[in-house]
Amino acid sequence: MAIRLLPDALINQIAAGEVVERPASVVKELCENALDAGARSLRVELSEGGLSLIQVADDGCGMGREDALSALARHATSKLVDAEGLLSIATMGFRGEAIPAIASVSRFTMTTRDERSPFATRIAVEGGRVESVEEAGAPVGTTIRVADLFFNTPARRKFLKRAETESGHAAEAVVRLALARPDVAFSLTSGGRQSFAAAADARDPRERIAAALGAELFEHLLPLDERRGELRVAGYVASPEYTLGTARGIYTFVNGRYVRDRALIAAVQRAYADVLMPGRQPVVVLDLRMPYALVDVNVHPQKLEVRFAESRRVFEAIHSAIQRRLGASPWLGAQAQRAPEQGQERVGGLPPSPVERALAFAPGLSQPYPPAAPTLDAGNCIAEEGALAREEQPRFAPRAPGVIGFYGSLRVIGQFARTYLLCEGAGPRLLIVDQHAAHERLKFHALREAYRARAPQRQSFLFPLSVELPPAEARALTARLEEVRRMGFELEPFGGNAFALHAVPAPLVGGEHRKLLLELAGELLQVEEGRALDEAMEEVLATMACHSAVRAHHTLSNEEAYALLAQLDGIDFATRCPHGRPIAMELTLDALEREVGRR
Repeated sequence: MAIRLLPDALINQIAAGEVVERPASVVKELCENALDAGARSLRVELSEGGLSLIQVADDGCGMGREDALSALARHATSKLVDAEGLLSIATMGFRGEAIPAIASVSRFTMTTRDERSPFATRIAVEGGRVESVEEAGAPVGTTIRVADLFFNTPARRKFLKRAETESGHAAEAVVRLALARPDVAFSLTSGGRQSFAAAADARDPRERIAAALGAELFEHLLPLDERRGELRVAGYVASPEYTLGTARGIYTFVNGRYVRDRALIAAVQRAYADVLMPGRQPVVVLDLRMPYALVDVNVHPQKLEVRFAESRRVFEAIHSAIQRRLGASPWLGAQAQRAPEQGQERVGGLPPSPVERALAFAPGLSQPYPPAAPTLDAGNCIAEEGALAREEQPRFAPRAPGVIGFYGSLRVIGQFARTYLLCEGAGPRLLIVDQHAAHERLKFHALREAYRARAPQRQSFLFPLSVELPPAEARALTARLEEVRRMGFELEPFGGNAFALHAVPAPLVGGEHRKLLLELAGELLQVEEGRALDEAMEEVLATMACHSAVRAHHTLSNEEAYALLAQLDGIDFATRCPHGRPIAMELTLDALEREVGRR
């Protein structure tokens, strides 16, 4: 077996397989080079999600003719001199692989000029082979055009996703860099439409965060800046009043470099664990600053992962810094000092009462629920004020004649805390029914069946509502408008990241439509990352059901209570709400008498 050296062109294509995963990788590498060159303004243009064209223009220092030619050689860089430099990497790039790797799998054109050169240098490369080198007129800076990515490696190209999906990944790459550098202006145009733009402004980073993640986030952002020895945890955390259904809102940076580190994300999630309801995720933008010698960024081809010299110390610094910031926040102090009003559920955190401990079995099930019964906190699934349909519409259909099921056989004794229906069943036993969880299950069943039958009930607006979303969410909705309409939303792109909302599902009249669209877009983004579409849609339907269900602390008439119970017998699953909370808890007479000392 003969061992031979590979040709340079093949070596570059192999390197491209590690560095250039998709168009977003090209955008990331070229933008990072521009930032290293001192750019104060970056303009990114995409065509067909970057499959046919990626162009990145900057106003950095640029290059002269000789440096521009040298940049096309593998492992040629101005950012690293010797092995000692690997121990203190302060630049975004350092390996000298990106430019030759990208040029080897595309039709590549670079136009660049430094302030000492009277003319710019334009170099055209096709599949790694230099086609031409000529003078050109251009301002100081660098413009790189990458056309027909992977044209000479069709096996790689066929594994790329749809143009809309690739555009979304590229947009996310720009957003990450924009969050790290609020002092630099960013602009992203995709398919001739500007999807993201942020002016340079380092005075208030919240403006950049709001531009990238949504304007309504601005008022929820809390500054964080804490030092622990050589470590500094800085950035912004959102109050628990603003949450997402996925972890997409957690952005972690190390010395200005975006990293995807599970330990850092876990530290953030653990810090929020006591203030977020299950299934919700915080929004956090954190930059961890530390001596360069304490972090190794040379562990991943795309530099998305790092290795810390003291990982436990880093974890604890982030966790404790966020916890202290949340604990000192005004909203939390006011919430903790507010005494519960009469008729409200008890404050979370108190130990369960003997009655609560006894409510451990569900009707019709042989297996007990978890020993620690949920606290009486309907806030986990409560719809916001105004989320109900108009009050003149009946909340529950009349009790239907026919065979009476388990719930329909119960006798309503009364309503406790205007949240729980106290019912007497055969046995004898006492059933406590969570009215919100029960109604949420009913709504979810109806919405899911309408979605499956492609027959949603809509409520049109007299005048369309204008809704503006963050770039990634707007693109996700645009790419899957058919699925969105199947759910009952009549949505039409309205330029930029705005939409015209003509109609909503009938149960959501008066609800927070923008919030629901954000939830829907978040689930669709997960579909692009591999999640099953049907699973994602059920999550959204569950959220819609929650927003349209009768609230806790709402008085029900006897007729409404009986109608609610009777309808539970007509659906496929009537023991838990779509979010997993039990609909009913049972207390037998035997258990009650043991608690009060009769047995």
